[in-house]
Amino acid sequence: MKKSWFIYTAIALAVIVYSSWGHIYPVKIIDVHRSTNSLGYDYIIVDHFPLTDRGRINWWLSQRDMLKKKYNIPSGQRFVLTVWDVGDGYLRDSLHEDYFCFSDMTSEKNCIEKNNLLEVAFRFPESNKIKFYVDGNLYIMNKKDGSMTKERY
Repeated sequence: MKKSWFIYTAIALAVIVYSSWGHIYPVKIIDVHRSTNSLGYDYIIVDHFPLTDRGRINWWLSQRDMLKKKYNIPSGQRFVLTVWDVGDGYLRDSLHEDYFCFSDMTSEKNCIEKNNLLEVAFRFPESNKIKFYVDGNLYIMNKKDGSMTKERY
């Protein structure tokens, strides 16, 4: 009896923490980088990103209007937007580490650890499909009806 009570309490606590995670630790946008080429690659550096695939995709869907207004990203009809984890912050480039560096920054510390949290791609507007890459999974959303399919890539 006591054992089952403990299990039910633990499950209830886990559900409460999981459902309120976004309110406890809201996503913080640290920085935004826009590419200088015409392909439309944009980068967002964040802290406290959602833990689940669904949470990450829903964050982008709910924030895309704000991102467009405040940062003008995505900047074109065709785009690839990558969300990176801030990790330990900006670091100095190193021959011994595999960092992602931003050429638009003039400081010596212009790199971050490669921890890609979400990639949103809309390369072919005529197909009306937005692709989301999250942790080895590919989600394809049909812009016309909002339906979503999951594939492995």
